[in-house]
Amino acid sequence: MDYFISAVTDQEIKKEKQKARELRNTQWWKRKCDEGECYYCGGKMSHNELTMDHIVPIVRGGKSVKNNVVPACKDCNNKKKHLLPVEWDEYLKRLK
Repeated sequence: MDYFISAVTDQEIKKEKQKARELRNTQWWKRKCDEGECYYCGGKMSHNELTMDHIVPIVRGGKSVKNNVVPACKDCNNKKKHLLPVEWDEYLKRLK
């Protein structure tokens, strides 16, 4: 299934990546990672094994804000890449 990909400029991507770096330094993000759970697979791991994932990816128009970023294990983050939530759900269903 094809989904509309919004046109996001390189400047917008750069701006959102900078905001994500700043968000990673907040106590809010540190607490999220200290919970030690991947948002997608539910796997338990140490905080330094978690990465920041944008639920709606930056390149698809997502923003670096609290309600759009989640801790994810590197494996899930690498597999999800630039997928939207509905695309990720479809991918997971195909695996089953």
